[in-house]
Amino acid sequence: MMTHPFNNVYEKDKHLLVISHNRRISMKDAREIGNAIKGKSLTNAINFLERVIKLKQPVEFRRYTEGAGHKKGLKHGGRYPVNASKEIVKLLRAMVKNAEYKGFDVENVYIKYFVVSKGFRFYRPRRIRFRPQKSKSTNVYILGEVKGR
Repeated sequence: MMTHPFNNVYEKDKHLLVISHNRRISMKDAREIGNAIKGKSLTNAINFLERVIKLKQPVEFRRYTEGAGHKKGLKHGGRYPVNASKEIVKLLRAMVKNAEYKGFDVENVYIKYFVVSKGFRFYRPRRIRFRPQKSKSTNVYILGEVKGR
């Protein structure tokens, strides 16, 4: 059986699970996006992230606030994490497809948990006489719950 952070919580008849390993996105940005969309429905979360990608609405940064400037309508500083938003939109669209496949109503699916962890450290090759450079990756786990089941 595959292990994930939701082994004790996951039930096949009312939960949807999306797992993505080693995404080349910032772990800090992914965590702040997760806090912003947690508790929202799938369609609202996708619409929110599409507005972030178009630089129309910022994501509020609460923990990793270094360099995050003030934005209109936010208590704390905010940013527009475009790359992380694009990757998370792909995962949420996969969750929509899973909901349709299982026969759930997509409007009733809400994001219950959003967990981010450090992934594998890749070595990017360099030319001769230069050292290879490490690049980071992120693991993302999203658990959706169907209301009314």
